[in-house]
Amino acid sequence: MKYALPLLAALLAAPASAADLSAGASLAAVSGDVTIQSKGGGRLGKKGDLIPADASVATAEGATAVIALPDGSRLKLRESSRAGVALPTKASPFTEVLLSIGSVFAKVAKQAEGREFRVRTASAVAAVRGTEFFTAFGRARGKRQDLWICVNEGAVDVTTDKANKPLRVPAGKGILIKSGLDTTKPQAYDWTKTLNWKMDGEAAELEDKTVLDGAYSDLLDQDYR
Repeated sequence: MKYALPLLAALLAAPASAADLSAGASLAAVSGDVTIQSKGGGRLGKKGDLIPADASVATAEGATAVIALPDGSRLKLRESSRAGVALPTKASPFTEVLLSIGSVFAKVAKQAEGREFRVRTASAVAAVRGTEFFTAFGRARGKRQDLWICVNEGAVDVTTDKANKPLRVPAGKGILIKSGLDTTKPQAYDWTKTLNWKMDGEAAELEDKTVLDGAYSDLLDQDYR
């Protein structure tokens, strides 16, 4: 769907409302092979394609996808990632991003009163009202995987299967959730300085080339290998 410029500007500036949420999510930028997957099968996506409510977006190796949400929020999937998006309904006031593999950048527009934005994995939930953060699966440990959550702006409240009480991660810091269970204290990591937070522009400028496995070298005085 293509929006007229005045309407697009209004959507980006205003908090989410029930009227805003009827438009659905769409692909704002595509680089490489990006697939829209639904119950009916998968198809290659291109810039401007709408994403059905029951669908997920998957990026191949070397690919990048930016997803625009109707409240002005944006998601950027790195290569080899897959995520689905559930927009608010009358039954649920939450925008939920279900990350199943890979990693995602989230730039969350200020949410209207009573609404919340969440990135969910099988073992953790990161919840915000408006901020910019990065969520990525790390090393596999048997059937479970590590999870990194790093915050660029604002703050993120993180809950896990092991700890139901939210842990607040402030701007400039991140955490590692080992096996999706044991959480480090929020701290600044050098590796996050290379993350490409850019969401707008030419597709080639949006790719993030950070080597995530190198993040483990920042874990001082702890053995996470």
